[in-house]
Amino acid sequence: MNAWRERLALLRYKGGFKAAAFWLIKILCRVEIYFFYATDLTRQQASLPQPLVKKSGTETFHFISLNSTQDIAMHPHELIEQISSQSGRGVTQLIQDDASIYALIDGTQVVSQTNISHSTVIRVDSPTDLDIGLASGDVFLGYLFTHPHYRGLGAAALLLEMMCEDIKKHGYSRIVTHIRSTNVASLNTFKKCGWFKIGWIVVSTSNHLLLRCLRKAGITVSVVK
Repeated sequence: MNAWRERLALLRYKGGFKAAAFWLIKILCRVEIYFFYATDLTRQQASLPQPLVKKSGTETFHFISLNSTQDIAMHPHELIEQISSQSGRGVTQLIQDDASIYALIDGTQVVSQTNISHSTVIRVDSPTDLDIGLASGDVFLGYLFTHPHYRGLGAAALLLEMMCEDIKKHGYSRIVTHIRSTNVASLNTFKKCGWFKIGWIVVSTSNHLLLRCLRKAGITVSVVK
């Protein structure tokens, strides 16, 4: 019953009816649909250098990027532990795996964070174990999280904006990510930031890749063997 209430709550949000329909498809057909989204950094207008502090609504947040062990050492251990608790493999392991971590901070509290992988082949375990092959100049956004206390303030959109500016400075031309079709909050955030759909996949609830539509995406998706 709680699951039905949660899905009905989707109807209050923009795109909620569509997300609820995808959820019904999952229940009735035992399949899940994921969308691939991207942002073209070469088409973004150049902007003035961003300050370290940005505002979201009435809040003031501090932007940090972690690309090396030296970056980790510059911040309090407690803060790194907070970021690690929401990053799956932990900050140190992510950096060793050629990834970067970006976050907005409110004092000593993590507001929002994301991971960017620089590898040419990305292995993900959601919706199932997949290898995603990227094109030259691509990086992959594997995770976006906002602390519940800060949701609704536009923090995730602000983090994406500042992260994109930093990624562009490093010479990359596109960022790719995949989003569950029922995740209306994430879909709205990425659309708000100008990201666009480049493809989709259908996976059974028993973890089999059934369909893919990525002909114009410039990426490949294959099941891990």
